[in-house]
Amino acid sequence: MTSSLDAALSGLLEQQRSLELIANNLANVNTTGYKRAQVHFQDVLDTAQILAALRGELPPADASTSAGVQSSTLRRTFTQGPITPTQRELDFAIEGDGFFRLALPDGSFGYTRDGTLQLGADGRVTSAHGYPLEPPITLPPVYRDLRVESDGSITVRRPLTEAELAGLRPDQPRDGVRENVGTLQLVRFANTDGLSALGENLFAETAESQAPIEGQPGIDGMGFVRSGFLEASNVDVAEEMTAMTLASRSYQLNLTAYRTIDEMLRAAGQLP
Repeated sequence: MTSSLDAALSGLLEQQRSLELIANNLANVNTTGYKRAQVHFQDVLDTAQILAALRGELPPADASTSAGVQSSTLRRTFTQGPITPTQRELDFAIEGDGFFRLALPDGSFGYTRDGTLQLGADGRVTSAHGYPLEPPITLPPVYRDLRVESDGSITVRRPLTEAELAGLRPDQPRDGVRENVGTLQLVRFANTDGLSALGENLFAETAESQAPIEGQPGIDGMGFVRSGFLEASNVDVAEEMTAMTLASRSYQLNLTAYRTIDEMLRAAGQLP
């Protein structure tokens, strides 16, 4: 009977974890580039089954089929989020597969779908948290009309220097020259489910995700990059509310089972 208590208690704890994860998804419904997380469960073998398996034997006939539930994996759903316009030149959205690669302070790399970029003090393009893009891209001190071309190259229109203005013919335009300032590189993974979440919308590669595959936007399976847009969270509020209702009911059922078994044990202990 105590194993039944353990099974019900494990159900309580795991459904509580599921509710916490759903609440976190809902809290990040407006987080740029956020990817929905979901926990998967599996049943737990009881002690008799585990010992039998270690000895290479069949489990005893009176062994229960399971001793409860536990979390097996926590997975992110890397489906495309809605692409929304912002009219800000340094907002980049990836339409399709791929991640931006950022250089982290410890020398490692982080990978993100959050394209909310900004300029550092040295003119380098960084994430909203100050992590520079890798490979680095540096913009001139004065520019306008930033564009991301289909191949990932970034061009801006910079003012003409005095020497350039002096060399122009009267019929030539004087509104600046378009200049290539770098090329965005994206990376993708053979198994995105294997990425490890670091926080701040960042992911790290793992042995399960395999090494990153580098490439330019729009080439060899990479997505396209659009300037003036951001990718919204892929959290579906209706889906999360449905999952919350199911998890809440599962929690209540496990709580009822725990209380019922506890009352049965108390009653058995009071028998003469």
